[in-house]
Amino acid sequence: MIAANKPPRDSFKQRHHVAAFTVLEQFSQGLIHFARNHGGAITEEQILKAIDGLREKEDLFDAAWAVLESDLESIKAREHAAVRHDPFGRLLVSRFDHLLEGSTAGDIEHGALPRSILQPFFKVIRMMVGMDMLQEIDREIHEIIEAHADEDDELRDPAEYWDHLAKEPAVKLRINLVFARMALHFRDYEHRKKWLLQLVNDNLPAGDVPWTFTEAHCVRLLDALFGDVREILTVPEQSAELVAKMGSEDVASLREVMKSIDADIARHAAA
Repeated sequence: MIAANKPPRDSFKQRHHVAAFTVLEQFSQGLIHFARNHGGAITEEQILKAIDGLREKEDLFDAAWAVLESDLESIKAREHAAVRHDPFGRLLVSRFDHLLEGSTAGDIEHGALPRSILQPFFKVIRMMVGMDMLQEIDREIHEIIEAHADEDDELRDPAEYWDHLAKEPAVKLRINLVFARMALHFRDYEHRKKWLLQLVNDNLPAGDVPWTFTEAHCVRLLDALFGDVREILTVPEQSAELVAKMGSEDVASLREVMKSIDADIARHAAA
């Protein structure tokens, strides 16, 4: 049997690891059986025949595919604009929802971000923070909701009372950690900013009105996303807690990232 015990916990990576090794295990067992019937040796031609034989068994890997399919559906749901009705998704978007069209930012022609940016935004979050961390925090937030809610508590319906939920200290701590992890990817600020511009523009869903995510949009978005992280870094007690969670080297990097963003904001303001 092929060992399938890394990574060690039940996570996004673990489930896919197990699913992949299930496929390999089925294939290896087929080769072992074939080798035993042919003197312990298998030729290249026989391996290719074994692969062709497995290809014809369409239901052989259904269990492994079910795991992957389930997670893919979860990712698609997270990308959809309706994810804002999910507490974790809403909490993430709340950092910049004032920049979205239809709010205080006005319309797109006056600099507001279209709501179509939500799809590439969640893709960026997944790439920078990782599905393992996102799923772990998502689970913790739901546990916090259940722990603080009874049938009459307003936290019972986070879709309606998510603003109240955002002020819950334990929830805010976890959301701040997500954006702190994301901010670390901007150590090489100019390079990462160009990457973000291209990724967002390449992943915007097709719409009736063409729109481009510009550098000015990007700078305002980063300022909004990392605003609470910047505030934490100015409070000794809170920055010390961040050091305990992330390490002094990462926190020092966060300070440099905030300086780069502040300089970029000032440059665009002067332009």
